[in-house]
Order: sequence, then structure tokens, then C-alpha cells
Amino acid sequence: MFKQICAVAVVATLVSGARGVEAQECCGDCNANNEVTIDEIIKAVNRSLDGCQDDGVCSQSGGQHFSASGQTTPYGPGSDGDVQAGAPLSYTDNGDGTITDNNTRLMWEKKDDSGGIHDQDNRYTWWGGVSEGYLMDGTMVTEFLATLNAGGGFAGHTDWRIPNVRELQSIVDYEIPSPGPTVNAAFHNAAGCTGCTDVTLASCSCTAASPYWSSTTNRENPLYAWDVYFAYGSVNIADKSSIRVRAVRGGS
Repeated sequence: MFKQICAVAVVATLVSGARGVEAQECCGDCNANNEVTIDEIIKAVNRSLDGCQDDGVCSQSGGQHFSASGQTTPYGPGSDGDVQAGAPLSYTDNGDGTITDNNTRLMWEKKDDSGGIHDQDNRYTWWGGVSEGYLMDGTMVTEFLATLNAGGGFAGHTDWRIPNVRELQSIVDYEIPSPGPTVNAAFHNAAGCTGCTDVTLASCSCTAASPYWSSTTNRENPLYAWDVYFAYGSVNIADKSSIRVRAVRGGS
């Protein structure tokens, strides 16, 4: 009886996935790219026949999981590398210049080495330097996000935004030592990054071992915002001037 109910859930989810709705039980749109592929249909059916098990990719709770830190080297019983709590880091390159985190369901902008809008070394200001209250009205909004969301939008989406500090830290891989960058190979292909210009290629993916902005302001002193330093995976604050940035979309 449960499998029959679950099979109905598969059909309902495939339809909802095709409409761009959040992935549900026995998901159809497993990578949250608003498309249901043949491979995803097969996965959904197989999961329904297996009782809709929560397998870390698609789950009965909507497919969102708290990610592990990435550290796999143990430093004694109970240490992070020993326990490895959380879902293993898992990413899908969507072939359109974006990467989907299969745990958080967030979709991330890929970076390149082209000198264009996606270049890993571009710097943008958090605060424009004019508004009272140090509001987020700098060039990362007026230039960077404005470009990504213009027209039909980057990769067909017009809801790109700056990640909050928890979201940004979620892509850190703490098994990677300094000088990093402390991210999965999906976000930085050391062999293919230099000079790469086409983010739709899996081999073209870059992350500078440098601070990247979050959208989160330091509450004690709002002249400062939180950033993630990808040389170490550390979370720091910086005055709202000019550093790197990576866009994200999705979340709930």
C-alpha cells in the first residue's frame, strides 16, 4: 500500500518539478534546475519501489540536508573527521554555468578566468558609500547582480542574490588545507581554471583563495559585513569596501 502511495507521489512530484516547484518526496527534479530528465524519472521510480528511502539525494523531507564539513581525516575519537556528521558534500554541474548543491538545494554561479562578469578576481563594493545605515547598495548589487538578472537572466534565472554567511560557508571543504581554495573540485578545477572562459564546461570552474562577500552585516558595527576566506575556510568581517563575490539562488 505504501509503495502505491509513493508511486502517486512520484507522479505528483514529476509534475511539480516540471513546474519549478521545490523537490518533494521521491523527487523528480533532483538537482532543482526546473527540468525533469529521463535519468531523474528513473531515479524517482526506483526510489518509489524502494519505499522512498531518504538516501541523501532525495528525501521525504524535501531533499534538503545539513552538509558535512568535508573533513575526512580523523583527529581522535569523536573528532569531526572521525564522526563525519552530516550529508557528504555532493554537487551537480548543470552544464549552464551553475552548480547545484545536492544537500542544500542551492544553485551557485560558477566562476571563470575570462575577465568577464563571472571572473573569479572581480571585486565589488558591499556599500555604495552614500546611503545612511551602510545599506547593501554597492556595485555587487548595482553592477554584478544587475547584470546577472538582466533580460532573461543568467542561466535562465532572474532571482540571483548574494548568499548569507551560513550559505556561503556551506560550500567550504575543510579537508582541503591552505592555501586552498577550500572548495570541492566542482567549484575549482585547478587544472582547468587558468584562462578558462566558458563556465558551461565542467572543466572551467574557479574559486580564488580569497575573501568572498556574504549579505550578512556585522551587528555590532554595521560598517562591516561577514565574508568567507577561501584560503582557509574562515569566516571574518571586513569593511564594506571591495572584495570578491559569488551569486546564489534558491533556498527557503
